[in-house]
Amino acid sequence: MFSQHGRKFTAGSRQFCAGPCVSVRARWKGFSLLEVLTVIAIIAILAVIATPSYTELLRRNRLAAASSAMQVSLNLARSEAVKRGGDARVTVAANGTAGRWANGWTVFVDRTTDANGEVAPADDSNTDMIRLEVTDAPAGPVSAAQNGAINSFTYNGRGRLIDISGGGVVNRSFWFFDGVSEKYCLIVNNAGRVRADRTASTVNCPQN
Repeated sequence: MFSQHGRKFTAGSRQFCAGPCVSVRARWKGFSLLEVLTVIAIIAILAVIATPSYTELLRRNRLAAASSAMQVSLNLARSEAVKRGGDARVTVAANGTAGRWANGWTVFVDRTTDANGEVAPADDSNTDMIRLEVTDAPAGPVSAAQNGAINSFTYNGRGRLIDISGGGVVNRSFWFFDGVSEKYCLIVNNAGRVRADRTASTVNCPQN
C-alpha cells in the first residue's frame, strides 16, 4: 500500500521521492575552514599580481594627462595667434628663465611682440598681455624636459612657431616623464603643428 506525504511516497518501510530529494543536512551545509582559507589565499595572490599593473596604469594616466594638457595649450596659443593676427605664447608659469614646466604654464597673447620677454603676466592688469589660460602643475611625480633651452613656445599671426625675436625656429621636442614609465613626447614643427608620441624611458624623443 502506498501513502503520499507531500512529494514523498512510502511503501512499507521504504520511502521514494517523486522529484529530487534534498535533506535538511544538505540545505544547511556551509564552507569548511580549509575552503575559506584557500579562497583567501587565491585573492591575496591575485592582489599581489595586480598591484604593479595598477601602479603602472596610474603613472601612464598622469603622464598622458600632462601631455594632453600641454598639447591643448599649444593648440590654443596657435589658434588665438591666427585669430588675433599677433603673437601668442605658452610659457613657464613662474617666469621665462627660472620656472619649470613641471610646475605649470601660462598661455597669453602678447600685443607688443616682446612684452616682458618670455615672462608670463602675473595678472590681467597689463593691457599689452592677455592671459588666456593658466595650467597648474601636473598631478603626481611628473617631470618635464625639452630639446635645448625652451622657456616658451611662441606663435605668430600666421600660426608658425617663432623665437622670442620673431625669427623662425626648427622643430622643437618636449616631453613628460617620471623615470619609470614611457616618455610622453610632443613634437612641434616650424609650421606650428603639434604631434604626440611615446618612447621608452631610456630612448630620446623624436625631433620631427
